Amino acid sequence: MMCAKGRAALTPFRYFSDFIEGRRGEILDAALAVFGDKGYESGTMREIAAQVGVSEPAIYRHYESKEAILTDIVATAGDRITGEMRKGLAAVSRDNIVERLHDLIELRRRGVDGKEISAGANGVGSQGGAGGVMHILFHAAPHNETFTIAMRVHIGRPMVEGVSELIPRIDKSYGIERAPAEVESLVRVFMSLFAGYFTTQLLFDHQPNDDAIVCALLAIMGWEPPMAVASDAT
Repeated sequence: MMCAKGRAALTPFRYFSDFIEGRRGEILDAALAVFGDKGYESGTMREIAAQVGVSEPAIYRHYESKEAILTDIVATAGDRITGEMRKGLAAVSRDNIVERLHDLIELRRRGVDGKEISAGANGVGSQGGAGGVMHILFHAAPHNETFTIAMRVHIGRPMVEGVSELIPRIDKSYGIERAPAEVESLVRVFMSLFAGYFTTQLLFDHQPNDDAIVCALLAIMGWEPPMAVASDAT
């Protein structure tokens, strides 16, 4: 008699296949589904092959190891994610700062393109498309120097560059001058508050408050929202 409940089949998932043609995109999507369901450490090449619908040796013709697959996920998804985020940062100005900061939060929330991945047995894959990628990477990276370096190159550094360009540009519109060391510190604060907002949502059972985060960012940076500036001028 079988008493244990059988595992549900993985939900078909498309993220990489939408912009990478051929088997490579299929393999990366399959790996994302497997890692999202079981975690990187527990997911296997055999399971990735089964998700694609090919033999395990066929996967090895494209990637020499599971580590090579996740490294490609880091690089490819990281470049795509940071590309969209940097476009959003570049669009921020003093006149639209509140609206654009809200847009950046929403962009992060929907995982760049709004796709969803079902939660796996360990809950790892519960985020949106690119968000699912990020969630998996942050679970795997601390345990693997290769992934840590790849994340810094494809995600960390581009985001630091984008925020490092944003702060002096907006400062200039407000007539604010800062020493380079202060700008560097504020880049870390900006990114920590932005990223921490999503991380801490896992700890609370109430709805997120985007307005509070935008107000906090503006206060820390010393940037008055447009309405406040207008009222001061009158």
